[in-house]
Amino acid sequence: MTDLSRLLRILYQGPQGAPPGVVNPYKDERPDLDRPGAARQRRRNLEAYLEQVGRPRLVLLGEALGFRGGRFSGIAFTSERQLAGPPSCRLPWAESSPFRPTSRNPALWLEPSGSVVWDVLAGEARGVLLWNAFPWHPHGKTGPLSNRTPERSLLAANLRVLERLLEEVNGAQVLAVGRTAQAALAALGAEAPALRHPAHGGATLFRRQLRERLTC
Repeated sequence: MTDLSRLLRILYQGPQGAPPGVVNPYKDERPDLDRPGAARQRRRNLEAYLEQVGRPRLVLLGEALGFRGGRFSGIAFTSERQLAGPPSCRLPWAESSPFRPTSRNPALWLEPSGSVVWDVLAGEARGVLLWNAFPWHPHGKTGPLSNRTPERSLLAANLRVLERLLEEVNGAQVLAVGRTAQAALAALGAEAPALRHPAHGGATLFRRQLRERLTC
């Protein structure tokens, strides 16, 4: 992959406007939820994952980081149990350092949507980049261990990371996982087919749609 240092600098700075109810996992830590040094470790996880991806031929763009996934792993559609859990749960490319968990959850978080995505990909990271239209964690009214869809205004104010990503992966096919991601791409003048999001009963359709794309 080309040099992503500028992209990562913008990402790590966090969303503009200090929006309420949004966590920047690459900078923010909560002593009750995060292990010491968690933000630094999430940056390491992401950067090591990007090395595994290499030059992407395909980008799967989701909505936002979820608390069971990227909020603690640092990687879209990926949970910390897939990075550092039991061997039966761990992704093949995450079997060595520097991947580490960052939450205080002794069982480690596992995201159902991420499990579906990686199952279709057969655990293979090379060439397929997982990312989000809003690459931070917006949580709901029930607290930090919840998720919410980023508001249109929040997406619009923070498209700079996605814009930079599209510049870096020029030539790769981009697939929107859900309508929120598709709308974010459209705001930048980029058209992309939308796959059904695997959450909320969409797993079967998502599997079929993605497999069709992977075999094209």
